[in-house]
Amino acid sequence: MKKPFKKNRANVVGKSAGKRKRVKRRVLRKPGFDKEAMKASFGSVTFRHGTYSVAAVVLVVIIAIAVNLIAGQLPENIKETDISSDKVYEISDTSREIIAGLEDDIDITVITEEDYLDDMLRTFLQKYTALSDHLSMDIIDPVLHPSVLEEYDTEGDTIVVECKSTGLSQTIDISDIMVQDVYSYYYGSGSITEFDGDGQLTSAISKVTGQETKKVYLASGHGETELSATMTSLMTKSAVETEELDLFMTEEIPEDCDMLIFNGPTTDISEGEKSVVDSYIKNGGSVIMLMSEDTPSSGNLADLLSSYEITLEDGYVADMERNYLGNYYAIFPEVTDSSGITGDLSTGTVMVNNSRAFTLGESGDEIEVSSMMETSDYGYLVTDESQEEGSFVLAAAVTYTAAQEDSDSSDSTESADDTSSDGDSSSDGEVTTGTLIVFGSQSVIDESITEAFSNLDNTTMFMNVMTSALGDVQNLSIEAKSLEVQYNTVQNGGAISVFLIFIIPAAFLVAGFVFWYRRRKV
Repeated sequence: MKKPFKKNRANVVGKSAGKRKRVKRRVLRKPGFDKEAMKASFGSVTFRHGTYSVAAVVLVVIIAIAVNLIAGQLPENIKETDISSDKVYEISDTSREIIAGLEDDIDITVITEEDYLDDMLRTFLQKYTALSDHLSMDIIDPVLHPSVLEEYDTEGDTIVVECKSTGLSQTIDISDIMVQDVYSYYYGSGSITEFDGDGQLTSAISKVTGQETKKVYLASGHGETELSATMTSLMTKSAVETEELDLFMTEEIPEDCDMLIFNGPTTDISEGEKSVVDSYIKNGGSVIMLMSEDTPSSGNLADLLSSYEITLEDGYVADMERNYLGNYYAIFPEVTDSSGITGDLSTGTVMVNNSRAFTLGESGDEIEVSSMMETSDYGYLVTDESQEEGSFVLAAAVTYTAAQEDSDSSDSTESADDTSSDGDSSSDGEVTTGTLIVFGSQSVIDESITEAFSNLDNTTMFMNVMTSALGDVQNLSIEAKSLEVQYNTVQNGGAISVFLIFIIPAAFLVAGFVFWYRRRKV
């Protein structure tokens, strides 16, 4: 029998390897150009998708470039938004109103080395001048153009605001806008704590366009407290000049006095001073009195107030409902002014500390008395002997109106003819209107409150009251923007603390226990 043929494995492997080699050689050959295949590839779905993607990318890039070019030409007040917590670049409504009413061109010249001009100030100036076509800004480097200092009669690092129509100009030191902390200045750190661009520029524009300046005298000689730097600055912005006046050394109020302020007298006034102040009010003058903790509740000063239907009570006022963090003597009064003398307030929140109380009488033919600030119904008048519950007046305003009789009938007739068109005259003579405004505490404008709680309306309210009594004066007391940490003022802080510390944690504990108990039963 023949044995089956056994294939040679080596030969088979060799043949397979040879085939593989031949196939490999065929793959490596350069293929010919195929037009049909090329057309098919360009018309494929993959190619079309790729083309659309590239076109979309090019279109987006073109749109982005166009949008950036257009945005670059927009005014600064449109293309930049202030999202800072202290709103440094925010321009107040008062400034916008002044700028909108401009009829003359105002030139703002910044004289400083441009490379060292703070970006915050530069940005604000650009946003500010963009609000009106009547405003223009120019930055001049005194190093490159030294003659500019002589031309504007100033030094470097200043801003000159001028109106060619009136020929008036105002110079603002940049350090008055970029206010440094005093201590950091001496230590060389140069920390900026306040930014006052809005207030300084608007005040300067108002002055160069011809705003009238008023004169306010500050009574002295009775232990009065000096006005804080903040209040003095706010008065200056509203074109109000201040000067001390010792009533004990004068027989009458100066003729240029538009208002007299007593800031926290601690001793009584004399009989002569009482007569001088009373005569000043009845002749059309304006007086503001801010009581202190030590102002005597009896004597000449108290008698002067009583003659205008205001009684100064003894003791201090507490409020169990409207107070700061459980301090019953730190009160948030209710602003109840019906005459509108306190003006518009942004928050409507005012704080006073250790305030005195007033009792108001009835208005009459010559005297109209009204309350401006009161406690809640849970107020207390606290003395060493008693505690009286109720609502108490913390600030009041009196308007005195009377007709002055002239000794010369012809003068009287002439005066009546001159004023008859205004409706401010009577057959007996010219009508005079005097104003007396009293606050139960000088703390309403004290730095202990106005500096620590800048979100309150203390200074705004006081300036509104003052400018309203002065007449023909617009309140331009725009406060500087603080760059430091601001503290919130919370009414009824005790109740909120109890809620946050006890009630909310207790609610979570109860909810957690209920959830655990249900899971345990399952």
